[in-house]
Amino acid sequence: MRFRHAFTVNAPIERVAAFHSDPIALARLTPPPLSIRWIHREPIAEGARARFVLRWGPIAILWEALHREVSATGFVDEQVEGPFRRWVHRHCFQEIAPGVTEIIDEIEAALPQHPLRALVALAIWLGLPLLFAYRARATRRALHAAAYKEKLPWA
Repeated sequence: MRFRHAFTVNAPIERVAAFHSDPIALARLTPPPLSIRWIHREPIAEGARARFVLRWGPIAILWEALHREVSATGFVDEQVEGPFRRWVHRHCFQEIAPGVTEIIDEIEAALPQHPLRALVALAIWLGLPLLFAYRARATRRALHAAAYKEKLPWA
């Protein structure tokens, strides 16, 4: 299965990369009714791991991701443990004009064979369009707030 989502932000690529390299970013980009409880997190770097519990109502999903191919233009997080048999999420940042960056998310996934786990993974997969619409809005809001704060004379 493949999923792709792209959007633009009025921010330079360096600011976009810095925002995404912060381990707190995932929590800021997770919409209600989902929540994250961190078990282990590291700044995004080659070989860094993130381990957390994704809670969706009464369902708690343990997820561990390995970060690789980390560069100024993006990174890959690959599920080591979680609801999918396979999950590879590529985050790409492309400058399309001065101060304007396109953020492209591409996910390749495979459902597990266990019927209950497959049902949970399928529900997550079907929710990706809404999740990434929320993430686009939250990313724009966070980057705009950071840019605004930098312009304040007392900040």
